[in-house]
Amino acid sequence: MKTIITEEMKLRHRAVKYAIKYNNNAKAARRYHTSRQQIQRWRNKYDGTVHSLANKSTRPHSHPNQHREEELDLIKHKHRYHGHEGLAQVYRKLKDVGYTRSYDSMCIQIRQMRLNKEKKQKKYPKSKYKKPTVTYPGQKVQIDVKYVPNDSIGFASHHNRYYQITAIDEYSRKRYLELVEENSTYTTSEFLKRLEQSLGFKIKLVQTDNGREFVNDPDQTDKESRFEEQLKKMEIEHKRTRPYSPWQNGVVERSHRLDNQLFYSKRRFKSYSQMKKSFRRYSRRYNNIARKILDFKTPNEIVSEYFSKNAA
Repeated sequence: MKTIITEEMKLRHRAVKYAIKYNNNAKAARRYHTSRQQIQRWRNKYDGTVHSLANKSTRPHSHPNQHREEELDLIKHKHRYHGHEGLAQVYRKLKDVGYTRSYDSMCIQIRQMRLNKEKKQKKYPKSKYKKPTVTYPGQKVQIDVKYVPNDSIGFASHHNRYYQITAIDEYSRKRYLELVEENSTYTTSEFLKRLEQSLGFKIKLVQTDNGREFVNDPDQTDKESRFEEQLKKMEIEHKRTRPYSPWQNGVVERSHRLDNQLFYSKRRFKSYSQMKKSFRRYSRRYNNIARKILDFKTPNEIVSEYFSKNAA
């Protein structure tokens, strides 16, 4: 890193050259309003360039609370096996084996050791939308559908598309996923029939976007879709997001982004049965990964803790 030449450095340079010219530190000190000792210190540092007169770093080489070598080795070990699941999961695994530092301290060490590959993230303007807070599991569940990326399909699909239906509880972040071959109100309504039993609690409200797999086009018909009729049968409220406002369904949208990072981008399936098997294993694993927003607990732990407190 190139040192910036400041006015103070220029002043020191003139003072040192004056002292060298006359070989008199006292004369230079009087002229430049400093002490003889300071002139001598500058002359000792001077190597012919103005950059040599810059202030050195005052940062200590060590401190009593710095990470020990065994702690750094432990961070490397846990990051190697759990880094793909997120830093919160790494921190949770470290705490399980006796790590006592804070989460931010761990992140600093990971950055200094360059264990994470830095990615340039796009900056988007912040929305003023504030979602209402939830206080119990099932109070609000977000549902959305995503395409399975074609890059992960390594078998002959005969131009068929595959879809992932995702339901995520806002309070506990617990998810239920299904892999389907059709994107319609039939698949989403059948998904609803298994949702409450799979999550393990009663659902009060479901929030979706305005996709045709959830609701009918109001310009074509006034009838309710099969998905909406199934919600009524199950006595679940339905809330639709504002058009062109995906951030209102941001929890499920972010989980889809994680699916691409942790699952689809790292696999290329050789058959449909292999894809289904890997998908089931991944969906079960997700609910047992610690999250920072959950105070480094897993979604399953949040659900069990809530019902155990309320049962007591």
